[in-house]
Amino acid sequence: ADKAALDSKVNCSQCEENMKELDERMQELQSQISGQEQHWNNTQQQFSDAIEDKLDRLELKTFRKNREDSWNRNMEELEDRLLRENAAGIKKQLPVPFSCLSCDRMLSVQVPGQ
Repeated sequence: ADKAALDSKVNCSQCEENMKELDERMQELQSQISGQEQHWNNTQQQFSDAIEDKLDRLELKTFRKNREDSWNRNMEELEDRLLRENAAGIKKQLPVPFSCLSCDRMLSVQVPGQ
């Protein structure tokens, strides 16, 4: 009686058929996912190659070299100017008359060498 009741509730062939169909769908989904992953990897590689090509252009290298040369030249000029201004023997004009830093009152101070 139990076996007959079980046969009427669960059909083994139908269950196996449904499981087989489910397995086919899962395999199809896995192949789609792996295809998307492959597509993503290809796209990422193309993007990486495009960036690499743009960064390795000859014009960019020339531009970069010009910018570095200009930077180095400007730094040398600035260093030379600073060294010339601080060199011994150069007289700097002091502002006369002097004013107090805290109260801004005018002071009369004798400047050496005048």
